[in-house]
Amino acid sequence: MTERAGAPPDITPVLVTYNSAGILGWSLPPLADCPAVVVVDNRSADDTVARVRELLPGATLIEAGRNLGFGRANNLGLEAVSTPWALLHNPDARLEPGTLWALHEAAQRHPEAAIIAPALWDQEGDAPPVIADFFRGPWHAPASRPAPEPAGELCAEFVTGAAMLLNMALMRRVGFFDPWFFLYFEDDELCLRVRAAGLPILVVPQARMRHRVRQSSTPSARTTLRRIYCMTLSKLYLTRKVFGTGACVALALRSGLASALALPFMLLTLQRERAMRHAARAGAALMAWRHLRRAHCFEPDA
Repeated sequence: MTERAGAPPDITPVLVTYNSAGILGWSLPPLADCPAVVVVDNRSADDTVARVRELLPGATLIEAGRNLGFGRANNLGLEAVSTPWALLHNPDARLEPGTLWALHEAAQRHPEAAIIAPALWDQEGDAPPVIADFFRGPWHAPASRPAPEPAGELCAEFVTGAAMLLNMALMRRVGFFDPWFFLYFEDDELCLRVRAAGLPILVVPQARMRHRVRQSSTPSARTTLRRIYCMTLSKLYLTRKVFGTGACVALALRSGLASALALPFMLLTLQRERAMRHAARAGAALMAWRHLRRAHCFEPDA
């Protein structure tokens, strides 16, 4: 990896925060040298906004006023980008030294690439980091386990939205995130459109980021319930977009019935977290079923 001082002037990191105060002291300091950073806050109830102002006083801070979800908030941040490239950057991820320059050099070598992704390494607590499942084939195909570590640059069908360098000129042609995904699978749908446009998605393992798994927001039972609900609903919406209403109905029935049948047992055996997961999946399946006649399975919160 190239070691150079400062940060490339033509890359703007874009972050979306929501009750992220506890992780920002770890993730934001490597961005201090960036000439431009955009942070969109989804109406955090903690000290997130104050922490952003403290750690990145020169950043463009957009207070959304409500929780827009991941895709809509990133779209809002991308509207404020004037550089040729934007780096989507989860608040629970941290740049390794030299990563921005490695991404910049890859973008110069491959101007045809719409998305370039660094290697993402997951870390839970004090455990050693392991390579993340950050790139793979189509969203509906089984993922490799354990996730493979790329030996060199490669093209992928999908890379995670936790860390994406976007070629802004190309992505403005493709379009950014579908706003009807509130959380999860919006990056899958974006990658599908990029590949349908005939544009490459490139993985550059010389660029590295650490990822503190599911630490973007303060962990809580409510956060877990909302996460599973949104994940299930977004998967149903993506299934409908790609494979049609019939496939969405079949998946909603399988997922909803299985969770509804499992829920009483989980409650009786006091398996609280698993009960929450099944309740969230059953609720999402019911919501998708009720919205089948609408243009979208899911409408984000007002």
